Amino acid sequence: MTDKIKILHLTYHMGIGGTEQVIYQLVNNADKQLFDNSILCIEGEVGAIGQKLKASGVHFHVLKRSPGFDTELLKDVRKILTENEFDIVHCHQYTPYVYGVMAALFSRTKVVFTEHGRFHPDTYSWKRRLVNPILDSTTTAITAISAATKDALSSYEWFRKSKIQVVYNGILAEDKDLDARKNNDLGLTEHNLVFGTITRFDTIKNLPMMIKAFATVHAEHNDARLLLVGDGDEKTATEQLVDDLQINNAVIFTGFQTDTKKYMSLIDVYLLSSFSEGTSMTLLEAMSFSTCCVVTAVGGNVEIIEDQKNGFVVESDNTDQLAATLLSLVNNDDLRQQMGIAAKKTFDTKFDLKQMIQSYKSIYLSTVKRPQAQS
Repeated sequence: MTDKIKILHLTYHMGIGGTEQVIYQLVNNADKQLFDNSILCIEGEVGAIGQKLKASGVHFHVLKRSPGFDTELLKDVRKILTENEFDIVHCHQYTPYVYGVMAALFSRTKVVFTEHGRFHPDTYSWKRRLVNPILDSTTTAITAISAATKDALSSYEWFRKSKIQVVYNGILAEDKDLDARKNNDLGLTEHNLVFGTITRFDTIKNLPMMIKAFATVHAEHNDARLLLVGDGDEKTATEQLVDDLQINNAVIFTGFQTDTKKYMSLIDVYLLSSFSEGTSMTLLEAMSFSTCCVVTAVGGNVEIIEDQKNGFVVESDNTDQLAATLLSLVNNDDLRQQMGIAAKKTFDTKFDLKQMIQSYKSIYLSTVKRPQAQS
């Protein structure tokens, strides 16, 4: 048996979000005979998801990035790479990638870069136009979590499109809690049709669109409910909008939750109203539960949901269209069930965790030139 391949996942932190979930799955489900994974957080904290890995014995390095380009951080990252003799530094998102690829220059460490999503709106940068082709040349592998993200990396960041591999996010499918509605402590009954989302309260998620559309639905269907699971900078503004629309009695805020299964099990129609998305982990979770999904036509959403085939797709920031779609689902149990079953089939075909793990395993092995046969 050859020595294990030592991998350092370089990221901002391991708090709550899709990137952190991907890293968690990669580390937690890695082939322990082949790979030795560690994590480096550059924002000074491990975070909630990271604590779960730390408790299981995964080693963490924690640094605190200063504003601007932090040369001391660069030196510290390089020291960690060289002293621990890492074979691969897997950089997640652009800023960690810049530090990782520069720290690995002229060392034995190979660089893998994964772009997990894009800003809204996407913009050009002349600095990146100059720098990124050079960084590209020193990077062994580049992955994107959707074809839309791959296109953005090529169009806006000047990475070679031929070099970018799309690796869709994947999650471990769980069984839906069929008794969740009976046992919930949120006041939900079998008579309520529950729309919902599990998300970070951020402007990019465009929660006002969702809430305003739901207000239209609730005006016609008093038993409809909106379940909002999560927290973030826009939480106060979101609560104020609900108050302004006078739908407090129909909107449930749970705050941040580590166990999302019981909340996802309560949702009849899953909503994703974002301005931009890569491959939403919570969307995949909803699909794995055979839940009918309604998403905006942005980013990776349209690679996952095909309108009226395995869910519904509406225009970004089109509140009226979203409201009309939701109204069409209120009294149509058969349609919701049909779309949920189709969503589950899509999940099983393209987004099962094993496929993501195998894709990165192949990338890691080819990066250090070890054949698959050794596994």
